[in-house]
Amino acid sequence: MSAGQDLRVPRVCAHFAMTADGKISTKNLTPSRFTSPSDKSRLHLIRASNDAILAGRGTVEADNMSMGLSRLDLREDRVSQGLPPEPLRVVISNEGRFNPASKIFSYTSSPLVILSTSRMPQDIRDAIAPHCDLLLFDAPSVPLRKALAMLRRDYGVKRLVCEGGGQLLRSLAAENLLDEIRLTIAPVIFGGSAAPSLTGLPSELLPEPRFFRLAKHTLSDGECVLHYVRQRRKD
Repeated sequence: MSAGQDLRVPRVCAHFAMTADGKISTKNLTPSRFTSPSDKSRLHLIRASNDAILAGRGTVEADNMSMGLSRLDLREDRVSQGLPPEPLRVVISNEGRFNPASKIFSYTSSPLVILSTSRMPQDIRDAIAPHCDLLLFDAPSVPLRKALAMLRRDYGVKRLVCEGGGQLLRSLAAENLLDEIRLTIAPVIFGGSAAPSLTGLPSELLPEPRFFRLAKHTLSDGECVLHYVRQRRKD
């Protein structure tokens, strides 16, 4: 993307569930089933309010996700607003080592965009290309700001929700692309240093802290539901 082209990006919201000891999954990255039915319903409400859903390949395959919108009432409400029945689905992977048999490719009710790099093996490209828009970048990792700008420019994505995993959230925060966090804290603990937190496994600090303010909090089925919005610091 050359200088002067549109680099506006969508508003990015991260939507995660977390245990009381700060884990978003177990050390084996087992599917996230530790929250209540109310939290699962909230996930679909948030999906329906966005133009696209973003997730990393590891999260999609570990949770066997379709990233679809299962509630008919939410699909009908989107159509009544002049929107597609379901949000665009976007999956990102730097290495591109997808399993072509993953549920994400067999679900056809909403379009799918794959963001990856030239590191993706050719046999995987050939297998998944008929099932998605395949956007490959000639770089070691997907340039997030450029990729998000393409989603806005070419797919009309103005609001996007990221559903995992922690490493992707960390990368978005590092690039200063994270605008909101919606977080459900469940009354359960996992323990273990190998279980990922909201920003993945322990690693280097962010380039600088990202500050948020609490916009809303509620209690639901014994869970604490928090909504943070980006706190822009004054110079």
